[in-house]
Parts: sequence; C-alpha cells; structure tokens
Amino acid sequence: MNKIGWMAAAGLLALTAGAETGITIGPAPAIPVNRRVFGNNQLAYQNAGNTATGGNHNSYDKGYGVWDPVKDAPVPEMAGFARSAGMTVQRFPGGCGTHFFDWKKAVGTPAERPNQRFALPEFLRFCEATGAEPVITLADYAGTAAEAAELVEYLNAPDDGRHPWAARRAADGRKEPWNVVWFECGNETYHGNHRKGAESRTMPSQEYAARYREFRRAMRAIDPKVRLGAVWHRGEWNRVLLEQAGAEIDFFIPHIYVGGYSGNDGNPPPETLFRIMFGGVRMVSEMLKEFRQELEAAGMPGGKPLAVTEFNCHFGQEKPAPYRLSLGGALICAEILRQFLYNPDVLMANYWQFANEYWGMIRGYETPYRERPAYRMQKLFHRYLLDELLTPEVAAPLFDAPGGYGVPKAAGKATRAGEGEHSANLLPVQKWRFLDGGLSGKVEQHEHADGTLEVVFRDGSDINYYHAAKLMPAYPLYGYRVTAEVRTEGLENATGAALQIGDGRGFNATRSCAGTEGVKSAEWQTVSAVYTPLVDTDSLIIQARRMAGGSPGRMFIRNVRVTQTLPENLGASPLVEATVSRSSDGKKLAFVLINKSLDAAEPVTLAIPAAAKAKAETLTGPSVAATNEDDPECVAVRPLAVELRKEAVTLQLPPCSLTGVEVEL
Repeated sequence: MNKIGWMAAAGLLALTAGAETGITIGPAPAIPVNRRVFGNNQLAYQNAGNTATGGNHNSYDKGYGVWDPVKDAPVPEMAGFARSAGMTVQRFPGGCGTHFFDWKKAVGTPAERPNQRFALPEFLRFCEATGAEPVITLADYAGTAAEAAELVEYLNAPDDGRHPWAARRAADGRKEPWNVVWFECGNETYHGNHRKGAESRTMPSQEYAARYREFRRAMRAIDPKVRLGAVWHRGEWNRVLLEQAGAEIDFFIPHIYVGGYSGNDGNPPPETLFRIMFGGVRMVSEMLKEFRQELEAAGMPGGKPLAVTEFNCHFGQEKPAPYRLSLGGALICAEILRQFLYNPDVLMANYWQFANEYWGMIRGYETPYRERPAYRMQKLFHRYLLDELLTPEVAAPLFDAPGGYGVPKAAGKATRAGEGEHSANLLPVQKWRFLDGGLSGKVEQHEHADGTLEVVFRDGSDINYYHAAKLMPAYPLYGYRVTAEVRTEGLENATGAALQIGDGRGFNATRSCAGTEGVKSAEWQTVSAVYTPLVDTDSLIIQARRMAGGSPGRMFIRNVRVTQTLPENLGASPLVEATVSRSSDGKKLAFVLINKSLDAAEPVTLAIPAAAKAKAETLTGPSVAATNEDDPECVAVRPLAVELRKEAVTLQLPPCSLTGVEVEL
C-alpha cells in the first residue's frame, strides 16, 4: 500500500481527545477471582519411532526445557518461573501431537524408555512442583475407550491389589493416586489428523460424538469424579455434538486465537496492525457470548463451562519482528485474560505455550533464561490480582480501529454483521475459474449450462478443496455478504460443502477470509457469510470449499450472490481497559490497567476516597513491536510513580503498557 493509503487508513484510528481516564468501582457484587485462567500448555511430543536420543532431546527428554533428564527432576528455574507467574493449570501433551499420542508408551520408569525421558509421570511431577492442576488431552485418532479407562485407573485408582494399572503407577514410583480431574477428548479433532496420503483422515462429527459418549462412560466407571471436555467448533460440528452428546458433556473446549497475520514485509506497519488488534480483541467476549447462545438454542439455558485450553494472538512471521513475542502480543493476551476473568462461563484458560518451541513465554534450556513479554505480562497480572473481582466503571477517551487481519471493526457505534444490507447483486456475471493444483485427477470440476458448479470427489482422499473461484472488485469500508444454494451427494465423512469469501490476493498472502457453514444434505440449503475487508483491499475472491474429506461424493453450488452490507462492528472501546480486585479482608484494592495508546501517556484517576498508601509497576517498552529476543530488558517491568490526592489516586500510564496498582485502605 502506498503512503497516502496508509495515511488514510491511519485516519480511521481515532481517539476521542480532551479527557483523561477516570475509574470508579461499580455497584455489582464481588465474585471470587478465577485463577484457573492463568493456565498454560506444556508440550510433550512423543518419540513414536523410539529414535535414539542419548537422553538429551529438547522435546522427548527435556520437555522443551522444564525437565532435567540427568537428575530426573524438574528444572528448578523453570518451576520457579511457573510459580512466580501463578500458573495454576498445565495441559499435556498439547496440540496436534495429541492425535496419535499413546499414553501407554509414556509411562514406566525412565530406564524403560531411555529415548523418552519426559513423559506422563514427569509432567505430573512438574505439576506437583509448581502447584498446577493437570489437564490431560486424550488421543482422538488412536486409542480406545477401554484404554482411556485404564489411563484413569493408572492415574486415580488406589494401589490395593485390585487395579493392575495402579500397581504400574506404584512401580513407576508413585504409590498414592494422582487424582487427575480434567481430561479432554482430543484436540481440534475437526481439522483432521495431519497425516499424509492414505493415512490422512478427518473425523466426522457423528463419529466424534459417539466416541465422546463411549470414552466418558468408560472413564467415569473407574472414577466418577473425572470430567471430560468436548472439542467445540462452529456450524454442523456443534449441532451434531449437542444433539447426540450434549447432555453428557462436562465442559466444552474452544480455542481462541486473535488476529491473523503472517507477512514478513512490514506491511501494514506494526503500529497500524496493533491498533487494529487492540480495537478488535474485544471479539473474544462476543465469541464467548455466541457459545452461550448456541447452547441456549440447543436447550441448555444454564450453558456449560468453557475450558479455553489454547489462547494467544495469532501472528506467524519473523520480520520486522516476531510479533507473537512482542509487547503488543503480550497486551493482546492481557486483554483476553481480562475478558476471561469477567466471564462466568470460563472454567479455565491456557496460554499457548510455556517454554521454548515457537511460542514459549520462556526462552532457553539453561541460564541465562530469557523472560519474554508475555511471561512478564502474566506475572504482573497475577501479582496485582487479589481475592475478589470487582466491576470497574471506566470513563475514558474512546479508541477506534477499522478491523481486518482476523478481527472485526471496532469504531463508533456497534453494528451486527449484515445490518444495512443492499439487495443488489454486486458479483459480476462470469464463469467459474478452475485450478488444478494438488488435485491429481482425484477431483472433477465443471460448470453446468445454468451456472451450477459441480465438484466430484472420486475417492475418500483428504483433499482441501478451494479450486473453483469467482473474482470481483471491493471497497474496504464496507462489508460483503456472500450467499448461495448448496447441496451434496455422499461426503458423509467430509466437512461439507461451503463458500469462502476473502481478500482477492489470496488467503496465503493475507490470512483474511470468512466462510459459510458446511452443508451435507441432498436438499438445497442456503448458506451465507459476511466478510470485512482489510483496509487496503481492492478485490475479493469467492471460492467453493471443502476443508477436508473422508468419503467420495459430489457437491453442487448455484445462485451465488454478493451484496454490500455493514460489516461487523464491535463499536469503539475505552482507551484504557481495567481489571479491579479486592483482598478478602477488604484492606487492599488492586488494578490492572491496559493503555492501548501506542504513542501517548494517559492520565488516570482512581476514585478511592480512603486510600492510605499506593504503589504501581508498569510493563512497557520502546515500541509496540519490541521484543526481548536481543535485549532481555527491552520490555520490562519498572516502578511507576503514583500520587495520593484527596479521595483519589492518580498516575500516568505509559504508552502501550500494562500497569499494576495496589492501594492500601
């Protein structure tokens, strides 16, 4: 985008000037602080081939740095980092490595598995050393319900001579039960097993629902205290899951990543990108609200607990800086945590992830370790969060952002996607354009005389289909709704036929699109999705989609229309976001404050008539994209001056900062 274009876009990022921020405590009753939101992910990939490691592999033996295989003990510094940040929950084995994880190969004494020195017993010992509750994710593309029940026996049954797997635990060095409560039935099962060729497959929702029921019943027959979570996803997956297993599900598991950016060219500039993210991160509350509404629509008015076992910002690039490891990334996660704390449906939340690998909060396998901004964010948040959560009333300048890169617009008055729609079809008359890349003769695609698209999947190959498209011009300040009629024949084990609308430069270039629900029905179904373009968009691409497959069949798409509408708009948000808590004895108040301004300090007045003493610390750095990769103190926590005035505490929040304030009454 040229300089004039960026200047025009920046003009959308307005702040309401002329006022400082005032924070008072609202009348809502206090609620206990849910410290399970300070969970994390501990990766433990399995050495499936039993490849010789010499006991020194970063993953298989060291657990990405948390385990000392020589001393057979947690690394003291890593355990200290976890305790200092208040990490209350640790998840194992984490991510897509779970799909085929065989827990029976992850137990036994270290001598029995010399090429896998960090496994299930070591993870549990690390949890014990850090005071964290374990969450164990079960394989979804391998294993049986009987084996899941045996896992519960290994973990929780008494070693009384009647439980052979409990005897195995005792032989591994643990006589007493571990008493693990939290389990997950797979990890993001809906997106396939990530195998290649003939082994590739995506589990259909019906199979998953049946698997969940079978696993839960078998596990609770061993220990009725265990709780099993079900993978949450949109559309057809959720409908089937709720219909077939909803009453038995203990909690649901959404994964929440904010944004989507992978460009290494520095466009848009980090200041523009992070302003967009700081405005749009409030989408998390909307997502949580939609989860509850979907449950209520399915006849569950009380909802169900949500365990967000993965969350983070979603930046996958390295230049001009790895944004996922930046100050701005840490502040996005701080705002996600704030929303989790104030949502009673959130049971727990797990940052992705704790140590090393690609996203780790802590870098290094030996001293000197590197504390990244996200770690310092969580440590500060934990330190300035007391016992009872209070609801703040924030009077602050307003923060506007135009949306894009995976987050909605957040400016002015809020609107719902699709409001103000114009009925005229803006899609130019054109034939479908066909690509062949990667289809290898396994897919036929053609257009009928009436314009209906037909795609034939010859076999059960797990093909990600996006190869039929239409193009049109676009104007970035509007939203666009795509609608069409879709039907299928076969495809029972596929994700269904859908449409995707996105930036004309392609998803790989922009990571920007929206998709309809998948259809698996012989009857014509109308589908729809609304897309908010990026600030520099000038064209759109509409593509026929089938995300994954597992059975042959056909899909048909007709009457594709694109209309102009208002995009989803979260509305302007306060420049300063606040979390307020109180000690159980009522003698202290604490505030965690996020200043979203990237270039200006913000004066704040805390209305506290009885303040006797106050202190503050702030996490900030030289820029929103600053990291600690080269300089360990580039983004750091430093003391911040506060002033006690009559009936108030005042301070100046640095630009782009997270500040903790403690007030004694």
